[in-house]
Amino acid sequence: MTGEPQLEWGRLAAFDLTRAAQMPADLVRAWQVAQQSLGLVVRPIERFELAGTLNGHPGHVRSDEAKRPFGAIFALAVASRTAAEPLRSSSLRTAAAALLAWAGIYRPAGNPIDEWFFVPLLQAADLIAPGLDAADGRTVLDWVAEFAVAGDAFFAAKADRNPARANNWMARRLLIRTVAATVAGLPSLRAELPGQLSEFTARNYIDGPSGRPDGRTYDFRQRDALHYHIAAVQPLVEIALYAPDLMTAAPRAAVLAGLEFLRPYFLRQAKHTEFAATTISFDLVRRDDGNPVFQPEPWDPDHGRVVLRLARPVFPEIRPWTEDIVHARYDPRTKLLAAIYGEPQRRAQWPRRPVMAGERKRCPL
Repeated sequence: MTGEPQLEWGRLAAFDLTRAAQMPADLVRAWQVAQQSLGLVVRPIERFELAGTLNGHPGHVRSDEAKRPFGAIFALAVASRTAAEPLRSSSLRTAAAALLAWAGIYRPAGNPIDEWFFVPLLQAADLIAPGLDAADGRTVLDWVAEFAVAGDAFFAAKADRNPARANNWMARRLLIRTVAATVAGLPSLRAELPGQLSEFTARNYIDGPSGRPDGRTYDFRQRDALHYHIAAVQPLVEIALYAPDLMTAAPRAAVLAGLEFLRPYFLRQAKHTEFAATTISFDLVRRDDGNPVFQPEPWDPDHGRVVLRLARPVFPEIRPWTEDIVHARYDPRTKLLAAIYGEPQRRAQWPRRPVMAGERKRCPL
């Protein structure tokens, strides 16, 4: 296929292979992961069974195992755009084979609790599709489009007052829809997203004790847990990273308020006991099953590091009180995203590769 990646890829367009000494360590690590994953074997399954199941449920275990390679597939896609040969071409072939295998087996059901895990694959599709032949590229992009369409059908069946329209379910759905509609080139669906983001944030960010919105989310009230507050905030932070043109002023202000709501807890100026007054019975079932996330214990500020690290590039207002998290240890995907979407003042440290003769300016990856 011809074309270019459609998502915003931040610094990825500025990496210069001729000056490898200036490559960020986490990009180099992604190349290492890609090199180690060239023999990757994926085992797609027909459906995920994560929503509403306990960790030991056979379907839950099978789903966890099936999504385990997703991070490696994302790293392969990044290497297919940034690494030197022969790793570049080998990574493209391996990532393409993985995505085509999933596209042949998995049909999106639209449940965002199951399918937000596919976001790294949808991003991978954005990176590799321009390098595939027409038939394979179309197969991959048509599969990506299915995630947006299935999500719309899933929510169309839910009444307007259904809590899933006001909590993290919708936040994750909007992230999936944003990435899928952008990557697959669905302009009509994409055009609806600013309005959907405005509508959702108006529902999700609720009044505090003062009778006015204070950054708390419906999820926080519903679950009495910062864990779920973050689950509602982080998908919108990622939208601001991957498709910043869709995040208009009102939703952006709401997300910033949601991040600021974490501040006293993150800085240990206040404490919160998780799930102490949750209204969701399944939280109690998971607590009794021994799931450590759902125990009524004080929230650990370390659990806020990922969302705050991802938010720093696009919400500079939080940088003064999140300085100490920049060099903290993170999972490989968060590290790579932090390298790609770095704070603007650091971009000048990494040279931009010059546009070569005959090369389109928007495709320097």
